[in-house]
Amino acid sequence: MSFTSRPAFGLPLVNSHTHAAMIAFRGMAEDLPLKDWLEKYIWPAEKEKVGADFVYENTKTAIREMKRNGIKVFNDMYFFADDAARAAEEEKMLAVIGEPILDFPVPGSETPEDALETAEKLLIKYRGSEYVLPAVAPHSIYTVSAENLVKAKDLARKYGALYHIHLAETKYEFDECLEKNNLTPVGYMDSLGLLDGKTVLAHCVWLTDEDMDILAERETSVAHCPLSNLKLGSGIAPVAEMMRRGVNVALGTDGAASSNRLDIWEAGKFAALLQKGITSDPHEVSAKEAVKMMTVNGLKALNINELNGRSISDIENEIDEGGNYNYLYELNIENLI
Repeated sequence: MSFTSRPAFGLPLVNSHTHAAMIAFRGMAEDLPLKDWLEKYIWPAEKEKVGADFVYENTKTAIREMKRNGIKVFNDMYFFADDAARAAEEEKMLAVIGEPILDFPVPGSETPEDALETAEKLLIKYRGSEYVLPAVAPHSIYTVSAENLVKAKDLARKYGALYHIHLAETKYEFDECLEKNNLTPVGYMDSLGLLDGKTVLAHCVWLTDEDMDILAERETSVAHCPLSNLKLGSGIAPVAEMMRRGVNVALGTDGAASSNRLDIWEAGKFAALLQKGITSDPHEVSAKEAVKMMTVNGLKALNINELNGRSISDIENEIDEGGNYNYLYELNIENLI
């Protein structure tokens, strides 16, 4: 089959959730659930290996892979965020970058107070940067106390920054939150006043109908990472239903350690096909909707209103007028760019 007649794909692909430097751990711990993957393999490896030079060099490697896959913007959460930001600036890659905040010692921070201080320094240093949009990135509701989740949001609001967190990724997390707080993870975050248009929730696999309505009402975006969720056995997010209820759903690769590829084109194809499969309805998440998830929805999630002189509305209009995007199912992105 010849693809020479296919149009160039000139739309900006957006990776709305990743951990770029974790490309160094690709293939290290396969066929494991998230809890074992994190606690038995990833966290010990990070304690041993992660430092400023590690993050800088591996973020550069990840950026080059993302560029080869047509990605123009990425949203990163990883330790030594200043060194990830330096890599993004040197590679001339637009990136939203946040220092992870956790309640226990991690690379670069002995305490959550240390991490919050580092996060504020990042917010100040990169204010006005051409390539780096600094963010605040508490890791999750199961690694950060309510007090520190709120402190992180207060810091984000002080600087008008994005608030980026993992949420409702596994059934274990969902059930634990219900047991401890008598609330779902989304309900818990809402009760703390953390959900708004500048909050991005990575994953959101386990949601109730009420959760989805809350997200839509709060204008909170979701970064859907289908490949990571599948590989770790976390489940399949109810993307079609979220979108039907008005939630802005973007796409992420997660880190290459959990998804193996920094490829939004592949993530978009899986996102569309998974929804068709779990709903038994081939109309769910059309190719055009998947392309929006891969592009304009990601820009909306990251609060980027313009990219290379093109507004979000211009990009969305281009997609709407672009006709048939069914080659999403046929081609790899390298055939298009």
